[in-house]
Formats: sequence, structure tokens, C-alpha cells
Amino acid sequence: MGFAEADLDGQVGRAFPGGTYTVSPWRAWLLADTVLAEPPSLRAGGDQVAHPLFAWMAATGAMGITWDELFAWFGATAADGPVFGEHETTLHRPLRVGASYRVSGGIVSAQRKVGRRTGAFDIVGYSMDLHEIASGAAPGAHVATCWNSIVFPRRDA
Repeated sequence: MGFAEADLDGQVGRAFPGGTYTVSPWRAWLLADTVLAEPPSLRAGGDQVAHPLFAWMAATGAMGITWDELFAWFGATAADGPVFGEHETTLHRPLRVGASYRVSGGIVSAQRKVGRRTGAFDIVGYSMDLHEIASGAAPGAHVATCWNSIVFPRRDA
């Protein structure tokens, strides 16, 4: 039997374990080079600013579970064909090269839909916040929010 709609609703509000992510200088340079952007630039005060894509990389890299584990929360595997849906990043301030960020978040929405050609599918929304680690493990400034969705085909729903 497939993943029941009642089980889907029960996942809303489930939190990711979370974790931390440090923007390493070599990775900041490599990402900029990969997307044909300027290398990390110095801003007033001497901090190097990382490419905005690091918000998503940090969020997904430190959400505290693997993609396979996330898929399992919804009774799916990679073989079922889940696909990335939408994405939105809100940057509240630039990410800094060498800085560490605490990542937290979880499932914020889940809805079953039926397409005429595709059949049943679930759209799951999840959100993650990045807070700069000010000193030690104390959370600092809210740096970014990443919202994403995954579409899970439900061939047996």
C-alpha cells in the first residue's frame, strides 16, 4: 500500500535534526568559479563574501539527514522518482567566507494532488533557516531562509 494522505498531513511540523556548516575558502572559490562568478570579494571591514548559492548549500548540507532519509519520511525512495519542485532563498545578510552557520528547519506543508496525465503526487514544502554562530554555540544573526519543495509521484495512491 502507498503512503496515505493522513500520514502525509502528520509530517507537517516535523523538524530536521539540523547542524552546522562552515563556508570554507576553497569551496567558496570553487563555487564562484563553477557558476562563472567573481571569486569571493572583500567588503568593508575585510570580510570575504560568499556567493549567495551558499545559503542553499549550507541549508541542505547541514539539515541533519540525508536525502534518502528525507524521502523515507514520506514513504519514498530515490527509485520512486521524487523531483525538486520550487525553491526560494531570502538573504537577510551576506554569508561570509570562513563563518559558521547553524541550520534549523523542517516540513512546513504537504499536499496530495491528482493530475489528469500524471496521476496522484504529493508536494512537500520544507524550510531551513541559517543563523550565524556568533561565539561558540550561541546563535547569532539570522542570515538566510531557504524554502524548497519536493514532488513525490504516487503511482499506487
